[in-house]
Amino acid sequence: MSRKFDFREKLNFDDIDLTAPDKVIEEILSQLPEATNGMVLGTIQTYTGNVFSYTKPSFLGVAEALGTVEKNVNIQEELGQIGQETHKFECFLYTPEYDKYKYRVFFVKYDVASYPVSIILDESVAESISSLNTGYVYRCNTRDELEGLIYQIFESKRMIAIMQELIRINQAKKAEKMHMQDSDANDTD
Repeated sequence: MSRKFDFREKLNFDDIDLTAPDKVIEEILSQLPEATNGMVLGTIQTYTGNVFSYTKPSFLGVAEALGTVEKNVNIQEELGQIGQETHKFECFLYTPEYDKYKYRVFFVKYDVASYPVSIILDESVAESISSLNTGYVYRCNTRDELEGLIYQIFESKRMIAIMQELIRINQAKKAEKMHMQDSDANDTD
């Protein structure tokens, strides 16, 4: 055999930072309590639902089950990736004084290689960070791109307004608790 593979100029073997996107986001979120006097907290946690919009099946599914509708089988669905891992997370903000109210900011989805990662934003947040109407799904190919996007999201006008609302909720709930404690103390006198 005289011919051999040579991919040195076609493939990149350099080591890059492949820290899992949820860990990168968690690290950024850990700055929120200090930056907001402990009034706004952020969490990223595993999510099991759909992270992209989808179409729900209709009565056609019943007809399919009864065998009255033909179903096309595309062999291409059997080729390609096998054993692919998909990781999905949700990121939300909340205030420690009232944990019933949460604001889900975005979903995160990535596969086994960590990057690229998809960030699926709340539409109002997406509109706040882009004037180009580029949609609400962002794709980051590296950790640096992801970090840049996360900071851009949390520094946007919409997120500042959301955090301000959470601060007000925190203050109102704290005042309500203090008022109730004062009332209880007066009742025992």
